[in-house]
Amino acid sequence: MISEHSINLLFGIGLASAMSWQVQATPFTECPTPAFLVQKNTAEMFGVNLATGYYQTLASNMGTSGKVNAMGFNLHDNYMYGWSREFATLVRIGADFQIEPLMLTGDDPQLSFFVGDVSLVDNAQYMYQRGSGKGLYRLSLDASADDYLQWQKLVDGGSLNINIFDFAFHPDRHMLYSVDSNGRLWMIDPQSGDASQLGNVGQSGTFGAVYFDVEGTLYISRNQDGQIFRIDVDAEQPSAELFAQGPSSSNNDGARCAIAPIVEPGSADIDFGDAPASYGTLLSDNGARHQLAAGQLRLGQQVDGEADAKAYPQSDDAGFWFDDEDGVIFISPLQAGADFLMVVQSSGAGFASGWFDTNGNGQFDANEQLLADAPVISGDNVFLLSVPADAVEGETWARIRMSSVTGLAAIGGAPDGEVEDHAIYISDQHTKVSFYPGLQQKATLAFEDNWPMAGDYDLNDLVVRFQSRQISDAEDNMVRFELEGEVVAMGASFHNGLAFRLPGVDPASIDQSLIRFEVNGELQSQSLLESVAGDSVLVLSADLKAHFPNQGGCDFYRTEQGCQGNGSFSFSLRVPFKQGLTVNEFPAAPYDPFIFATTDSRAPVLDVSPGRALEIHLKNQPPTSMADVSLWNLLDDFSQPSSGLYYQNANGMPWAIVIPYPWQHPIERVDISAAYPLFAGFAQSSGTINRSWYLPANGKSELLY
Repeated sequence: MISEHSINLLFGIGLASAMSWQVQATPFTECPTPAFLVQKNTAEMFGVNLATGYYQTLASNMGTSGKVNAMGFNLHDNYMYGWSREFATLVRIGADFQIEPLMLTGDDPQLSFFVGDVSLVDNAQYMYQRGSGKGLYRLSLDASADDYLQWQKLVDGGSLNINIFDFAFHPDRHMLYSVDSNGRLWMIDPQSGDASQLGNVGQSGTFGAVYFDVEGTLYISRNQDGQIFRIDVDAEQPSAELFAQGPSSSNNDGARCAIAPIVEPGSADIDFGDAPASYGTLLSDNGARHQLAAGQLRLGQQVDGEADAKAYPQSDDAGFWFDDEDGVIFISPLQAGADFLMVVQSSGAGFASGWFDTNGNGQFDANEQLLADAPVISGDNVFLLSVPADAVEGETWARIRMSSVTGLAAIGGAPDGEVEDHAIYISDQHTKVSFYPGLQQKATLAFEDNWPMAGDYDLNDLVVRFQSRQISDAEDNMVRFELEGEVVAMGASFHNGLAFRLPGVDPASIDQSLIRFEVNGELQSQSLLESVAGDSVLVLSADLKAHFPNQGGCDFYRTEQGCQGNGSFSFSLRVPFKQGLTVNEFPAAPYDPFIFATTDSRAPVLDVSPGRALEIHLKNQPPTSMADVSLWNLLDDFSQPSSGLYYQNANGMPWAIVIPYPWQHPIERVDISAAYPLFAGFAQSSGTINRSWYLPANGKSELLY
């Protein structure tokens, strides 16, 4: 490699001599995903993630004291090429980001270029300068061609006279695209030199770096403020959508491998939101996202990265015992026309913004930003916000973003920080809401389905996370019961149904025509209400196995190490009541969740399956009237109905538990008492000791999923 000193020495002897001494730099080993950006009067190379605007210095010394412009990435040899202001010639740039001046032949136009790119089709560098006597030029980069590095003028700049600062080749067609200073999108045919105006994209400025991705989406970076926009060049009315905030510079030029995706598949260095897709969550929808890097700003303690968002109901927290949305805490419920307190936990100084879908239309409108660029410091930051008086009652979503940059919208990329999406509930001015286990909390249900036999006693045959809400009016009459949740693990070989019983709630008190039940976001039409001797039983699934097919070598869903499994089951339930049922008459949470058998085999536990008549409830919870009482005291069961003892063995160990927090369950076939040594004492004492047995610190991590 020629050092900077050596190049200057040779250049002093003579340009031709300097450029005849070629040294082969190492090419890039693959088509890189990041964009390359050269800035400053003494060229420095930066790597830019176009999805977030995050950038890193790749080379502060490129072996030149001048600018480098007109850059392009060459797929034919995996080098970059650009125009060196210092050496007044084309230079090659390898994986070490050092320039290598090239000796050109032919009719030298004696110009300095800042607009350029390398064709994906014909292995040639194209450069342009507007104005008569200038124009569009081609230099072959094919060392085996007769015209290798030979000047070829394609069209004069008098006829092709557009005020552009960079251009890029489309990945699928041999056409150049750019946006001029007035925001006009141009398509240039390099063969004929013809230019077609495709419309105005709505943004003006100096767009000194222009890129394509493999999908044919155009990205333009504005020098003045570093903002990165994306454009669908095939749209009938193309427009520039703000995509991310990148570095600003008075001197800007970029290159990118045009067949690379905008985000490397399988990467995990971007934090996305996880609200439903309608809120702008997925990358394809320019969803909210933040670059994750060591030492950068964070909300709360937990964060996870991915290559694209997992929108609700397939949120990235589904199936995990911890919730990475832990940096925003709602201290008080949200009610139309009232104030509420929100705490933002930040790892450092930055700015927080928040959007609340108060009209329930499934998107964050411009007038729904309740927090805008509020300064935050390290630790807890308390904000008093107001819910609009006309807010629509019901479940909706909030999005909180925190970054070192200001002006973030509800969508788009940010170079640091984090985004958290939260499902929230807004009550109207005349109702009250009671949450179980808490305003932002979910409880965990865990079942062992081998009853009346202990089985492997791993209590992971079904693990469900849920939250319930009781909505009442000003006179304490029940208005509605709501239930949200999802299956987070299922290590069952047996087929099981899942239900919630509301003890003492007469089915006649429910307005059955207005029940709303969704599974995996899809509205269900079948009735879920079972009338059982004066109780209301809500059957969420008659057979959960149907939602979790065995595929990919995993026998179970999220209970085997290294096995995620397939399928999902999330549920949302709204049960409205007729007049006459008071809050005091309504059962206490967690009500009576239970699983029940199907007609499928229960061998070797039972020779013949009792079907629906086999129920498994929480400890000391009586079954429904549909249960088969002949199963009492079989095998390991020690139920004594006359003494109020149900679903426990002789040592007081249950077949079902509820924990008012997210919980990390044992892996397959590991006894819960081995995974959590304090559990046995808790269960046998009916909860009088070892009340924190379920905390990860009290478990054996190697035995937990």
